Amino acid sequence: MKLKVLGCYGGNIPGHGMTSLLINDTLALDAGWVSEALSLKEQEKVKNILISHSHLDHTCTLPFLIDNNFSAPGFSLKIYAIPEVVASMRAHLFNNHTWPDFTCLPNDLTPVLKLIEIAPEHPFTINGLTIRAVKVSHIVPTAGYIVEDKDTAIAFSSDTGPTHRFWELVNGVKNLKAVITETSFPNELQDLAHVSGHLTPATLDAELRKLKKDVPIYLYGGKPKHLKTIRRQLRALKRKKLHMLVQGKTYKF
Repeated sequence: MKLKVLGCYGGNIPGHGMTSLLINDTLALDAGWVSEALSLKEQEKVKNILISHSHLDHTCTLPFLIDNNFSAPGFSLKIYAIPEVVASMRAHLFNNHTWPDFTCLPNDLTPVLKLIEIAPEHPFTINGLTIRAVKVSHIVPTAGYIVEDKDTAIAFSSDTGPTHRFWELVNGVKNLKAVITETSFPNELQDLAHVSGHLTPATLDAELRKLKKDVPIYLYGGKPKHLKTIRRQLRALKRKKLHMLVQGKTYKF
């Protein structure tokens, strides 16, 4: 499985905080930076997108990805999310006010965009990958994703505070190769992290005690203003397999 980091807070380019990962060149995991990171030809290959939640840093390039490729022969896009997130995108994004409702364009019979509701913890397949959504503890309805092929699995928590079911499911994944999770605020802002549904290095350390698999942990989400402090506090945890995601880098699992 190949994973390219298109955008992430806390990466090597401070300020580029729009979260988006690309799996095997065709499946996007969140869409905060898809149209900005990929060429037009690369964008045409992205046929399916998993959306974790409705916040703009995870969805904001969806309109431009569609707009850039709307007229490409045969272009269509499927967006998968839990029902609450689909409802939010219908109400607040593809609503003919914020952006055209591409689920009805060019017509109802052959729309360029399909919004597909997925049931948490029910496996489904895309391009040979088996995917499960699992709800996590953020300030809005949010799902992490476990993505598996025949040899490899990765788990992405998306934005979350302390959570439980995610780790329970991850511990049962046979071929787990990596976990991607977040650390948004330094320990000094623990109260803010708590009310906004995010992790600090201290709460991340507690979360990782729930993980029974000895695999690398990749982090994103560090707010640029606090990144130096977050990195220092992460180093103090002395966890050898803890890494920050690098924007633009491709990881092979």
